[in-house]
Amino acid sequence: MQLSHKSEEFLGNLRIYLISSGKNENEVDEIVGELEDHLVEAEKHGKSVEEVTGLTPKQYMDQISAEMPMDYRNIFKYIVMVLLGALSFIVLKDALSRDLEYSLFVLIGYPIVIIGFLFCTATVFKYVSSHQVTKRKEWTLFLILGGGPVAMLTGLLFLSQTIVGPTIELEGIGRLFALVLAIVVIISVSYWSKTWIMIVLAVLLNVPEMLIQNSSLTEETKLIMSAISLPVLIGGYFVFLIIKEKHSPPINN
Repeated sequence: MQLSHKSEEFLGNLRIYLISSGKNENEVDEIVGELEDHLVEAEKHGKSVEEVTGLTPKQYMDQISAEMPMDYRNIFKYIVMVLLGALSFIVLKDALSRDLEYSLFVLIGYPIVIIGFLFCTATVFKYVSSHQVTKRKEWTLFLILGGGPVAMLTGLLFLSQTIVGPTIELEGIGRLFALVLAIVVIISVSYWSKTWIMIVLAVLLNVPEMLIQNSSLTEETKLIMSAISLPVLIGGYFVFLIIKEKHSPPINN
């Protein structure tokens, strides 16, 4: 028997909530799998999710989360991998276009912004998965979440240019080493996460820009094409992923 849409949505939200709360992914899958079996049997007898759990979805998620230990090892691993991946994107883009020069202000600020973004992401996902929110509110939260780091990183760059402080500069062999290291880290993180998304994004973020800047177009045309190509290519890629996910065959347990 196939679960109702409401039960499937509840199980998906439960999984997101628990993983966003720092719980072990394997343990989360076990709990969700056991609850799915209970819901299948319950729905045969006309029972709802609330009748099976005895609580509201939010109360049940909080109760299960409180009973599970925090997976600090995995939390640390994810933070390190995301931090390395994000910094590698920045270094890769800079190393392909110019010598690398970073102020101490930026070197300290970048990791703080990225780690803050991770905790904000977990908070938003926990909220969205445990509350009844409209699609409009959900998309607004995700837009704020996505735009926040961009605004803060831009602010850091601006402040680093106005505040005088020590800087680190890499050129020649140092720049080449940083470039190779960034590529290795991106490939390694992609292999670890078993997805091509970081490699694809690295290509979309850098290759079109390099082709545009090395073309014979006027500077004004280059500026316009650079501004248009990035959101179009990346947006198109994510639309492709969404369509692919919707058309993928369901996984039978």
